[in-house]
Amino acid sequence: MYKVIVADDEPLMLEGWKTIIDWKKFGYELCGAASDGDEALELVERIEPDLLLTDIRMPGLSGLDLIRVLQERRGLHTKSVIVSGYAEFDYARQALRFGVDRYVLKPIVSEEIHELLQELRAPLDSVVETRRSSAELRSAAVQSCISGLLRGEPTAVKEAEMLLGPDNRPLCMLLAEPGLEKRQENGRSARAVLEGVAEHLQAKGVNAWAFEDAQGRAGLLAACSTPSLLRASLRSEGHMSDLYRYSGVGVQGYEAVPLLHAQATAEREKPYFFRNAEKESTYTDMLTAAQQILTHIESGQPSAAEQSISELFKLFAQREVPSGWINSLIRHVLDRLSLIRPPIPEISSVFAQSRISAEKELKLRCRIEAERIAESLAASAEISEHPLRAAIAHVNEHYGDKLQLRELAERLGMNPVYLGQAFKRETGYCFNDYIHRLRAEEAQRLLRRTDMKISEIAERLGYHDTEYFSTKFKAATDELPSAYRIREQVTVS
Repeated sequence: MYKVIVADDEPLMLEGWKTIIDWKKFGYELCGAASDGDEALELVERIEPDLLLTDIRMPGLSGLDLIRVLQERRGLHTKSVIVSGYAEFDYARQALRFGVDRYVLKPIVSEEIHELLQELRAPLDSVVETRRSSAELRSAAVQSCISGLLRGEPTAVKEAEMLLGPDNRPLCMLLAEPGLEKRQENGRSARAVLEGVAEHLQAKGVNAWAFEDAQGRAGLLAACSTPSLLRASLRSEGHMSDLYRYSGVGVQGYEAVPLLHAQATAEREKPYFFRNAEKESTYTDMLTAAQQILTHIESGQPSAAEQSISELFKLFAQREVPSGWINSLIRHVLDRLSLIRPPIPEISSVFAQSRISAEKELKLRCRIEAERIAESLAASAEISEHPLRAAIAHVNEHYGDKLQLRELAERLGMNPVYLGQAFKRETGYCFNDYIHRLRAEEAQRLLRRTDMKISEIAERLGYHDTEYFSTKFKAATDELPSAYRIREQVTVS
């Protein structure tokens, strides 16, 4: 299924894209809809679609500017189609200059769009096949190179310098294999998980390469000084509990790769990596108990979570569980809590004192998190009783964030068109205009009271482009930010 994103500032058009086009029939999946160019750019960067259909005139980036930006981004192979109500030659000429694949006039006709989707399949198939072949060749080359490094082959270092980059960077390694609960035949392989993590790190500018060692274990070699970055990427991708992982501390240069591998392998021999069936059964029982704790926390039930913790620690005592196993289970719970909110510090120092202290500390932390979630659920229930008032309150509090009428309407269970109309009746402004006015008021305060650059103020208030911020500021205040700051400084003097 090819991934598609549509962008249009008309709610009815966005609704039309969702309802009148049979995407699946032609091998496509609608993965996102944006109501302005900035939101569309964020979706493209996050989803990396195969096809973008965009209007020309939208708030923020125009459709043509959006496509121009995408053409400048390396690694993106997105096909683009302009869908516009404007038939002027100048627009079409610009679209051709920016490499647009098609130019379609509104209103959209389902038969015409279906025919377009069918026509684009062939070029999309060609792009995918080329990318797949290139990726497979590079993956095989990386595997061969790292295998040579692990074997200590004399030519491997020079080969790595050409393929992986300079030999003067710190390196670390992570080895992994599926956790007990993920060893089903249809489960995602550890190699596939680490390949995804490598792509995630590469996108953040950290060179990382997935491989497989001689024992068939999945590995990740990265140009960084500590494996904590790799674990953080695993956590952000939601795979911390899926894998056993063990790592080598950062070293300098490709010649030290065998040392990294030896360190990681030695980590594997610690007590909480298990072999025989009886121990695996014990660990599975404990993992189920730990999952029950997390279920109660996510449901906002602090007392039930504490009770489940008591039962888990009773299981520790009954089965005479080694301390390494207990630590791994506690880490599992804390890793999952870290997905809900910022990472929680380990409690190993508490456990070193006594198992009783560890149980009390874990209960305290889980109770705090469960109570926070319970309060949030209660607040959501209260909000649902007054959707319009809740929408205005949410905008007043979060105007510096990326706010979309459609998303807010979905959250409150309202029709986007109805919410937009009710919002204007209540406030006197359209949804986006209201947000820009709030931002302009905050910008005035920052211009008066701080030395922040205008570009910094723009970014803080959710604008990706300083010029666009200046345009909206002037629309709300009748003067540019720079002129406002100068006038205020003169007034103060």
